[in-house]
This record gives sequence, structure tokens and C-alpha cells, in this order.
Amino acid sequence: MNACVCGALLTDHANEGSPITYDAGTGKYRLEASLDIVVEDMRCLMCGGQGIGVRDRMCACGTVERWAAAEDSPVYRNEHNGLLMLKGRERSDGLTPHYAIWYCPVCGGRMDEAAYVDEV
Repeated sequence: MNACVCGALLTDHANEGSPITYDAGTGKYRLEASLDIVVEDMRCLMCGGQGIGVRDRMCACGTVERWAAAEDSPVYRNEHNGLLMLKGRERSDGLTPHYAIWYCPVCGGRMDEAAYVDEV
């Protein structure tokens, strides 16, 4: 399976504050959200390598939920909209990017239905 089919990983890994890096030697993306949260061959948070809005394959590994349940984790559930979010690194301007986790970076499966918002 591809790591990304929507193109988000191509741009996100180069943004300041992003916890995502790209290894040109292996052709793989790496997520390093904290010392305890590292995914060596990640899937895109926007498409999971299967396509934006595709719900054919849901996350079955539960990794992101476990991260969110851990104390002081950079992964959390947004209290306003219920989305699972990933806190990036502080940028030079003092701001910190936050990323919605629509697809699991470990297995590429779609996150739970509670986090799904239909297009308007």
C-alpha cells in the first residue's frame, strides 16, 4: 500500500513544526511525535494511503487511541469536535501546528466514525 495518495505527505513533511520527516534513501515517511511515539514507515494522516473519505478499511490496531489515552501525549481528542489530533513542534514564530488524524499512521485504516464529518 502507498503511504499517501492525496499528496499531503509531500508538503507536510517539509513544513516547520511538522513531526513528519522523509527519508529519500528508503522512500519512507517517519512520524516522530515524541520519544514514545515513533512510526518508521507511516501512512498519511489525511488519506491513509487509501484515499480521502474512504471508509472501506477502518483502523483495527487501536494505536492512535492508546496514544491519546496516555498522559502528556501529543495525541489528543479535540473537546469541541471529537477529532483525534496530533500536536506538532513549536515553530520559530512561537506557534505550534496541530494536525487532524483522519487515518491511522500505523495501519492506514480510517479512524472511528465519531471523528468522521461528512462533506457539506
